[in-house]
Amino acid sequence: MPKLLIRRLGRGALASAVAVAALSAATGPAYAGRTIHPKPPQSSTTVLNKDGEIASRVETTTSPEEPGSKPITSSDTTWTPPPCWYEPFTPEEFDALLLAKYYKAGADHSGTVYDYYYQIRSKMEAIHYHKGDKGSWLVLVRNENLPPGSAAPCSSTTSWQWTGPGTPPPPGPVITAKMLSDVAYGATKLPSRQVTLSPAAGNQKVNLATYVKFDHPINPVWATAQLKALNLAATVVAVPSSLHIDAGTSYADPQSCDYTFTKSGAAYQVDSSSAACNITYRKATTGSGPYTFKAQITWAVSWTPTATPQPGAGVRMNDGYSTSEQPVTVQEIQAVGKPTS
Repeated sequence: MPKLLIRRLGRGALASAVAVAALSAATGPAYAGRTIHPKPPQSSTTVLNKDGEIASRVETTTSPEEPGSKPITSSDTTWTPPPCWYEPFTPEEFDALLLAKYYKAGADHSGTVYDYYYQIRSKMEAIHYHKGDKGSWLVLVRNENLPPGSAAPCSSTTSWQWTGPGTPPPPGPVITAKMLSDVAYGATKLPSRQVTLSPAAGNQKVNLATYVKFDHPINPVWATAQLKALNLAATVVAVPSSLHIDAGTSYADPQSCDYTFTKSGAAYQVDSSSAACNITYRKATTGSGPYTFKAQITWAVSWTPTATPQPGAGVRMNDGYSTSEQPVTVQEIQAVGKPTS
């Protein structure tokens, strides 16, 4: 049947049909009478993240990480980083945002979503996106710096809203420097540094005091979150404050000790060689396997509304914790007998 149809077409009509077919193949399928374009124009601005969601413009930077650094553990077990917030966009930025979502739906051949953004853009074009008006579009964005499983779901339901003079914002958090401090806190990673034991962890002795220190002093850690478009920033600084150690067994006297960090240049150190508290093991590990020696560093955390780290300055936040473990082998001290005559 297709061959018969082509045979009846004139050369001009056939050329037109081929051109239409080629154009349809190039532009993609159509939905509700409109052709979905798989690629946006070269001049369009991409404002979506890798998952195709509206991207937050908050940027985070951190101090260099030691190997084995892990996300901060807050002393407040109920604390979670903010999952989402509203960021202000200019009418021009909001126009580019909706255009990016429109073309993303087209590239994904998602007809329902494509139609939705077609209708939204038609309504916005009718009011010119409020271009020239005083105010901004508050757009719901998600925290791009969340460790997996670290935050509650976003409870806000309004995706965007125009907010002019005297217009209340949508219900939900609007980005502030204080909120940026929570973003920076959640992006902070602390070193899980093992302490150096004397005698060594693999050669502990019964009834001999165990001294602890770090092989080199620990530097403060910082993280900055900023929204340059609004000139908003917050920097969180964590300073090592105290060290808690646990022998990992009841066969020790005492079973735990606490020390305060002292400043060593720009860093901080613990050295228990002259401290009043030092763990002493009372039973060898022979036949039972090594004890698990635990060390926990408490970090004093504060933040300032700047993009510059300022250790010890600003508003206090929840303390942070970092922990490490290491196996300890304890041996009996071998007595040296006096030779008999």
